[in-house]
Amino acid sequence: MLPRLDIQFDNGNITNVQPPQDGIFALAASAVAVGSTFTLNTPYYVKSMQDVAALGIVPSVDNYRLYHALEKFFAEAGDGTKLWLIGFAKSTKPSDWFTLVDGKAPIEKILDAANGEISAVFTVFSPTGYTVNVVNGLDADVMTAKQAAQQLAENYTNNKYAPFFVILEGYGFDGSVISLANLAEGTDNRVAIFVGDTEKRTGSVINFGTATYVLAGRLAKIGVHENAGKVKLGSLETLNAYIVDTAVEHYDVEGLHDKGYVTFRTHVRKTGYFITDDPLATALDDDYHYITRRRTIDKAFRLAHGVAVNELLNDLNITNTGTIDPLYAATIEGAVEMAIYNGMTANGSLSVDTTDPNDLGVKATMDLSWNVINTSKIKMSIKVRPKGQNRWFDILLGFNVNLNA
Repeated sequence: MLPRLDIQFDNGNITNVQPPQDGIFALAASAVAVGSTFTLNTPYYVKSMQDVAALGIVPSVDNYRLYHALEKFFAEAGDGTKLWLIGFAKSTKPSDWFTLVDGKAPIEKILDAANGEISAVFTVFSPTGYTVNVVNGLDADVMTAKQAAQQLAENYTNNKYAPFFVILEGYGFDGSVISLANLAEGTDNRVAIFVGDTEKRTGSVINFGTATYVLAGRLAKIGVHENAGKVKLGSLETLNAYIVDTAVEHYDVEGLHDKGYVTFRTHVRKTGYFITDDPLATALDDDYHYITRRRTIDKAFRLAHGVAVNELLNDLNITNTGTIDPLYAATIEGAVEMAIYNGMTANGSLSVDTTDPNDLGVKATMDLSWNVINTSKIKMSIKVRPKGQNRWFDILLGFNVNLNA
């Protein structure tokens, strides 16, 4: 090669931030293959009902619930929202989808295909030849699936650095709040269970499932810090909401909420239906009891990983005691803080102390006392300040003649 001068254009040094897509979810559903356009155990993604039609999915008996779920999801989330989709044989159950087979769960096929962009999975179960076995108010497979989904989500996060949570159907709910297990006594902080549907159970098609897709559709279009039940977002697109065969407005939704289930509700002098709240199946004192908290910390996780992974096997200066060079430590701290600030705080996803102009809503602290030379490890702590939420609002109303006093 002749001697020459090589000048390359550098790129990536200006801190323009591509807004992350936080509402990219996956639908795992019972389905029947449609020729060569839609095959089972195969990942697809769709952005509208036009894409759904291209796959050949229609509201036939075979794929009625799948089509209905997709239709309602896009009605709530809006066309253009990316949704990953995978169909499983109607002879399988949700617990099967999340349970390891030869070291890998069937749902991992779509998680791997999405290369980490899926932040939530919701399910639609419509089996054939299946007998509902109600235990504590729900089909027995719900709790089995809950445990399997939690375990898989934890393992996948630890191994693939791609955190996600799962919204399961309260499949086969018999209508008795009293008999339901209290989810707030559990520890599954990556799983929510939704009860309620947009159709009566004994409608034109008998359906034991629930409208997970409405909750997913609402979450897909809002910020990670926003509650799906936020009243200022407006009512849900669905015009009907039932618990089994009872209209939501005539059912004890407070009882469902108190036991940790997500469902529909109404508000006095407000038209339409709303989501009650966003609890996960874990104790109230768990930092990640709510979907908003789970989505917030998962987003911070992804942003921090994006910076920290660049430092693996990097060489660095150390002090004469073998600890990390303070200047290098400050550089990493600053990079992590700015990544989370630009990706979250600047978009309103984290709280800031408005009295402190330097507050970023995030604080990264490197352990300057850790011996790097002996361990080949550096250690950092990252703290983010979540948004608060007005779950209760107390007002004292009365008379006062002198309102200027």
